[in-house]
Amino acid sequence: MIKFDVKIEKLKNSEIEIDGSIPFEELEKHRKEAVKKVGSEVKIDGFREGHIPENILIKNVGEMAIINEMAEITLSYVYPDILIINKIDAITSPQITITKLAKDNPLEFKIKLSVMPEIKLPDYKKIAQKEMTKKPEGTDVTDEELNQTIEQIQKAQKHIKRDGAEVSEKDLEKDLPEVNDEFVKQLGDFKDVEDFKSKLKESIKHEKEHKNKEKKRIEIINGIIKETKIELPEILIDAELRKMIAEMNDNISRMGLNFEKYLEQIKKTEDDLKKEWRADAENRVNGQLILNKIAQEEKILPGEKETKKNVDLLMSQYKNAKRENVEIYVGMMLSNEAVFKMLESNK
Repeated sequence: MIKFDVKIEKLKNSEIEIDGSIPFEELEKHRKEAVKKVGSEVKIDGFREGHIPENILIKNVGEMAIINEMAEITLSYVYPDILIINKIDAITSPQITITKLAKDNPLEFKIKLSVMPEIKLPDYKKIAQKEMTKKPEGTDVTDEELNQTIEQIQKAQKHIKRDGAEVSEKDLEKDLPEVNDEFVKQLGDFKDVEDFKSKLKESIKHEKEHKNKEKKRIEIINGIIKETKIELPEILIDAELRKMIAEMNDNISRMGLNFEKYLEQIKKTEDDLKKEWRADAENRVNGQLILNKIAQEEKILPGEKETKKNVDLLMSQYKNAKRENVEIYVGMMLSNEAVFKMLESNK
């Protein structure tokens, strides 16, 4: 292993700065590799590329070009060792600056990077238990809710093109199709009106239960966030904001609209949206980091078979997606689900 000395300083927003030095004799061990690298990038008449004698190369590029390359190569070997020895969980590429470099003198350098923030979790099971004891909203379906949903279905069925002309919004309010056996059979596998209403009512009930479940999970994670100390790296917030912008762009495009023109219409820029959404982005990042930490604490890992099944399914739907990205996404979703189930059951 290469000899080196480092001093690590913690900065704001989960950033660190590493000051280090490496004896020159460690650089010398990589001289042959440095000469070969510099020689492959230089063209000198009378010599084949990559086969230039060292003395000729130095006459053309200078000794410091070789020493610079020796330093770069040495740092490329040292950096991973610094992370491993000091147990640094880096989440960005390093900004490496050589502060001192001279023949027969130690190489001095600085490295600045963002690291995974320290997360001090509260009693997350206690917080979850408290939220789970709160009474959820009712899921019974009233006749009014059922009739409103049926009316929406009637309007949706009427909103079709007739003779090349689309039905206007005003026309939707009158002469709605009658809800009879023939009508409901056109909508799906329904025996008659009563069967349709029964299944529709059950569907509305399931939707209410799903919303209650999602609302409860938001309350649980927000409760944990409030009592968790995390110093978020700016890079994670920026990444989440870019993701939110991309999601909005995709939604606008699906509606057949141009994203740039949409922004013009609402008189806002992407920077305006990022400022408005920053608190949301921070909350989303906090939530995911907390779920990851709880999964780690509870030793929760998604099953290989279930992961593969879901990855294969998504890959069949999004054929241009990178499998490794899909695997990360699926693993995160399955892990999150397992954490929430654990918190909900409080085991």
